[in-house]
Amino acid sequence: MLIVKHTIETKAKPAAIWNIWQDVENWKSWDHGIEFSTITGPFAACTKGTLKPKGGPLVHTVLTKVEPMKTFVDESRLFLSKIIVSHDLTEMNGRTYVTHQIEMKGPLAFLFAFLIGRKMKKNLPQEMQAMVRKAEAYEKGN
Repeated sequence: MLIVKHTIETKAKPAAIWNIWQDVENWKSWDHGIEFSTITGPFAACTKGTLKPKGGPLVHTVLTKVEPMKTFVDESRLFLSKIIVSHDLTEMNGRTYVTHQIEMKGPLAFLFAFLIGRKMKKNLPQEMQAMVRKAEAYEKGN
């Protein structure tokens, strides 16, 4: 069950976005819906981490796919379901396009979509805008 897919355009180069993505411990600086996030090893497939949504329980995550400067996918297990978040970079004509897609799968996906999916859908564009602003400032050296 697809919850949301959002694409944003930026002047920042893919490397700037990638640096922000792999800085997992600082995701809270642009994703204001989380209290903290951690990673237990390199930003590579099979590495595990945690994420603490504001007002929610601690969530264990795993990076299931990592292609530097292109894409990464993280998965989190919920009771009888999972959340799959894909992050993709595309560069065309000197512009970078960043896409985040959130999917919920499993027997209780409909319940989690109702309980948390609406908030995720509402907040995703603002979170991505904050991430892009951070990447653009990073490139300017601010």
